[in-house]
Amino acid sequence: MEQGEDVHGSGGEWHYELNGARLGPISDAAVRALISEQKLTRNSFVWKKGLADWTTVGNTIFSNEFIESPPPLSGAAIDNSLVWWLAVAPLAGMFLAGFLSGLTQKDIGNFWWVTLALNIVLSTLDEKKLQKAGHDTSRMGSAWLVPVYLYKRAEVLKQKNTYFIVWVVLFCLSLLADA
Repeated sequence: MEQGEDVHGSGGEWHYELNGARLGPISDAAVRALISEQKLTRNSFVWKKGLADWTTVGNTIFSNEFIESPPPLSGAAIDNSLVWWLAVAPLAGMFLAGFLSGLTQKDIGNFWWVTLALNIVLSTLDEKKLQKAGHDTSRMGSAWLVPVYLYKRAEVLKQKNTYFIVWVVLFCLSLLADA
């Protein structure tokens, strides 16, 4: 490290982590651009010459870039009605498949996709809702992988994972009903 160089300050070239990949080097201005595009968050990792290890953006000169945006809404402030519809989606999907089976006079097995589509639509809508509340959902797993999404959602929002458990139980019961 050169004399007088501030490793947390400006100057030099920065490396950053994005989706598990090490990228860079880039300038201070480029880091600020990634922050304004919300590609880097306060908890994203960066490194530059002079640092012993990777550090979060929030621990660098770039921490001031986040003052304008409020923190994500807490779990208590987020309406969970949509996630509860998602929790009962395996059961609702079975009923919808049965209804379509009765309407078309086709075997209910032909409508397996109804439950899948219902789960994907509801989880995607819930993910969009969390993003609007300021949450970074990229680390929750894909919304289409419902049990992982529900489990990580409960963790991130610091909520009980009851809706995850309900979904798993109803999914298992729906599998037994098909057998």
